[in-house]
Amino acid sequence: MNEELGCHNPLAEREVTRGVPSIDELTLSWGDPHRVSSYLGRCQVDTPLDIVQSTWEHVQKLRPWKLGKVIDLGAGDGRFAHHGNYTSYIGYEIDPHRCSGARLPANARLVNQCAFTDLEPDADVCIGNPPFVRNQDIPAKWREHVHGVVLQGTSVRVSGLANAWQYFFLHSLARLKADGLAALVVPFEWVSRPSAVPLRKYIREQQWDVHVYRLRGSRFQSVLTTASITVVDRASRSGEWEFHDETADGRTLRMTSPTGSTAGVLGYLPAKDIPAERPRAKRGLSPGTQGALVLTEEQRKKHSLQINRDVAACVTSLRPLSPVVNELDQTGFREHYIEGGRRCWLIRTNRGPSSELRAYLSSVPDGERQTRTCLSRPEWWRFAMPGTPSMLFAQGFREKFPKIVRNSVGAHAVGGVCGIYDASDMQVDELTDKLGGMDLRDHVVSYSSGFYKVEINQINELLANLTTNGDG
Repeated sequence: MNEELGCHNPLAEREVTRGVPSIDELTLSWGDPHRVSSYLGRCQVDTPLDIVQSTWEHVQKLRPWKLGKVIDLGAGDGRFAHHGNYTSYIGYEIDPHRCSGARLPANARLVNQCAFTDLEPDADVCIGNPPFVRNQDIPAKWREHVHGVVLQGTSVRVSGLANAWQYFFLHSLARLKADGLAALVVPFEWVSRPSAVPLRKYIREQQWDVHVYRLRGSRFQSVLTTASITVVDRASRSGEWEFHDETADGRTLRMTSPTGSTAGVLGYLPAKDIPAERPRAKRGLSPGTQGALVLTEEQRKKHSLQINRDVAACVTSLRPLSPVVNELDQTGFREHYIEGGRRCWLIRTNRGPSSELRAYLSSVPDGERQTRTCLSRPEWWRFAMPGTPSMLFAQGFREKFPKIVRNSVGAHAVGGVCGIYDASDMQVDELTDKLGGMDLRDHVVSYSSGFYKVEINQINELLANLTTNGDG
């Protein structure tokens, strides 16, 4: 292992150098300072030391000799520098506060700059824990810049729904030598989620070997997503993918499928491939800010907003409903959502706003409008009003199957609740009957400990297989 022969604090060197840019200067081109600050704050999740050590063990298993150059594109306090047998380590960390006082081995250093400013493909190993930051929280100008860098280095056009770690993942692959190795702590869901299709396709086209270790248990505090140690070996070109379960004590168990069962991942059927007479699923509306555009009954009354004129019924979660309930009617909506204090009123945007609605919208603080979606619209609040689905379907679930109910109340689907549209009464009955006894857990990749999430096009795959045409 790498011995801490001496201490090297690059921040101290930079602080005595005139003209060294501050973090504000380094991020000046990223856009709104508040969003930048929020993004940087979300990036700073320390990697548990046992995961750092385990990541290095996987590296040294495939590279048992002394390594040359190791780089870490989101180094934080440089904790990955304290393991491994290497000649040199360079960690990139844009926030000087994260590495102030860092004590590193003599052959390791931290560089206070954005990792995407260095494009040289000269690393033997890229290691680290890229930031787990949602796409909605990424500063627009930074995303635009790094997308260009990734495109230049890999020819991959990253999905607009990609979270921050995907950009770091692809840049890590681009920074490697032809026979280099990437070992990164990334969400396990990357092996199946639609937003990571370009990343998976790129790796498969190169026929690099992939080893994915799903980390069991709550290894990260305050991070809900199931993490993995993912190793991509550019030197091995058999195109094999291996999946493993790894427990907190380091034991591993080979999995035949990323679902953790013998079953493969449920397929994806795009809506465009569904015949016109068949029902289809659509994602729940993302209005830009639920806090301002989806109201409780108390808020509706406070601002004198009228049902149907100013707001329409909506559902953002099916959790309030009992597992035995398979229909959401007026009585259930009133009991569980209106009287339950839930956000259940979506402002209407398909008609001219009343004076009361305009007054409410004007009263919303600027801070609640500063989302990427709201800022991208001519009028921050005006979204395309969605249709009314035949059924409401929760994408996330813990039991055998996601909650699904007939939408008798005519509520709009918002957030994590998606809608099933164009289903006849017979098809609704058919789906309710067939889906009720199905166990979907063996067919989707676990999102976090005991929690599963099914994607829209996976729901469409189910619908296509379970429903008959028309009204029979």
